[in-house]
Amino acid sequence: MIVQARDILLRWYSIPFLLLTWQIAVGSGLVESRLLPSPLRVWTVFIAEVANGALPYHAMVTVSRALAGFAIAAVIGIPFAALMAQWALWRNLFEPIFFLGYPIPKIALYPIFTYIFGIGAPSKIAFTFLECLYPIVVTCYFGFRGIQTRLVWTAQNMGAGRATILRRVVLPAALPSIFAGLRVALPVSIIVVVITEMIGDSIGLGFYINIWSTRFTFANVYAAIIMIGICGLILDQAMLFIRRRAIYWQKEAA
Repeated sequence: MIVQARDILLRWYSIPFLLLTWQIAVGSGLVESRLLPSPLRVWTVFIAEVANGALPYHAMVTVSRALAGFAIAAVIGIPFAALMAQWALWRNLFEPIFFLGYPIPKIALYPIFTYIFGIGAPSKIAFTFLECLYPIVVTCYFGFRGIQTRLVWTAQNMGAGRATILRRVVLPAALPSIFAGLRVALPVSIIVVVITEMIGDSIGLGFYINIWSTRFTFANVYAAIIMIGICGLILDQAMLFIRRRAIYWQKEAA
């Protein structure tokens, strides 16, 4: 029990340290309390907004949009990366597009998405799909390309067919990279949805932050930011849980 408590403290000590620094900055007058309310004030607002259902409602909207775009990107991106890794014609066609397009700030394309899909959920899901597709495809591509050839040769020498090699050799060997790409893309999906909701919408955490910012009620803004962090942490831990079950043979680094 003591060892577990120590491990938790060593892993999460930065959070109370951050809160203490925050309180000192506000209490000493280093930062104006109107711009950065005290942690207690933000926590009080957070509890009140959770109790009245406002933050859970907007969080549900944001997370559902993020997961929809992320799921579509995963379903399309993983096999797309496998094709790039295994088929030279496909690789030569799309590799330059992905590696040239990766650093481009795709938010510049968002007006096009709103023109095509409207300002509601479809445009946000489609744009989230685009943003998540790049890290998933690029990371999975390197994972598939990095599979040792001797593993495939060994399976072929033992009489395994293409489908068996794909299922029993290629996919398991690429799973660490696949989950790495998914774990990178998952928080990106939330970030993208929040930003697009701030640009224009009437629901979601981005809208919530935008509306309270215009009223200069920053305690509500920070409460929404905390909610975003909590949602991101829950989704990340869920992804790690699935990873541990899927890659049971690989012990995660401490």
